[in-house]
Amino acid sequence: MKNLDVERLLQDIFKDDSVFDVKERFEEKIAEYGISKTRALKLLNVDKDVFEEILDGSAKQPNLIHVVKVAEFLDVDVHEFIRMVLRNQNPENIASIDRARKLKFLMKNFDVKALTKRGFFDGGDEVEELVEKVLAYFGYDSIAEYESQLVEPLYSRSKRPFSDKMKDFWVRSAYQTFRLIDNPNPFDRNRLKDTIVKIKPYSQDVNNGLYIVSRALYNAGVTVIFQDYLDTTHVRGATFNIKDKPCIVITDYLKRYPTLWFTLLHELHHVLFDYETVVSNNFHLSDHQDLFLIEEKANSFARDYFLPVDGFHYIKNYINNPYMVERFAKDNEIHPSLVYSFYSWYQKELYGKNFFGAFKESYPTCKSAVSRLNPISWNEESIKVASEKIKAVFELK
Repeated sequence: MKNLDVERLLQDIFKDDSVFDVKERFEEKIAEYGISKTRALKLLNVDKDVFEEILDGSAKQPNLIHVVKVAEFLDVDVHEFIRMVLRNQNPENIASIDRARKLKFLMKNFDVKALTKRGFFDGGDEVEELVEKVLAYFGYDSIAEYESQLVEPLYSRSKRPFSDKMKDFWVRSAYQTFRLIDNPNPFDRNRLKDTIVKIKPYSQDVNNGLYIVSRALYNAGVTVIFQDYLDTTHVRGATFNIKDKPCIVITDYLKRYPTLWFTLLHELHHVLFDYETVVSNNFHLSDHQDLFLIEEKANSFARDYFLPVDGFHYIKNYINNPYMVERFAKDNEIHPSLVYSFYSWYQKELYGKNFFGAFKESYPTCKSAVSRLNPISWNEESIKVASEKIKAVFELK
């Protein structure tokens, strides 16, 4: 007997294709072998009533050994025979099998506990409701459609920790959003370079700066969206290649306004200088441990863009003087919170001192900075609805 492929079996049970008539096949075989039905069942050591229950689906818990023995006697593929037997089960048994299939789908692909805590799932939902939520969110009609439309898996390991599942969910949400937005503007690298040069002053406008910059990037063929941070992913941003166009995701990781701008410039560096790597992998998650050198170059680019080390050495002597920080920030065309943020980073990097909690009151909220761009959250609408809202923002005349 071939090895029993349970995965294939569960997938095949619910196919619509027809199956053979077992009773007819059994009659053919006993005629071919020249034995009676009673003799055949005796040799198989299968009780007549058990045999009938297997065929008509009345057996509440069909004995797998008996099912396999009959399949071998009929000389049919054991998967095909088991599928037929299962499809003949009563509605209650079929429903329990379907529920097991859906449960496997959820456990394999999602960290249900974390997504429930985040508000994506309702804690009181049953398995069927959880699956419906996933399919509705991504815009698919069935599990089969969901699985056939996925981008390349983020991780190749068969046993993935929950954090990997959350990253997969985050990546697939972003991918589907970009696919639905479908930026019509061709990617223009020269226009992107011209846009980057002009970005810095917009960091001073907390409520509209990111909105204005993101619209300008959209017109250059670069789509930027914001997704709420998902616990355990530790991803602040990512760059995708969708239909040969760069797409960037930024999160509110660490909940710091300066981090939004730093991440944006970090990802734009990947678009300018690492795009071949992004294209070959479909996407790139920033802070990826295996790409340390690429990440460091992007980090240095973003830091030098807003506050190079010379600026730090100047302002460190006046960091406790709000007036001097304000004037310094204005002269350098950046928001004062970026001065405090990069000051803290340089202190840690150069002197091993921790100032990251010293100036929190000077940081605007991320929410006000991204609100006009309709950031993707995890407890409200489907990706289709969210994508339509984002696209309307970008294409507003």
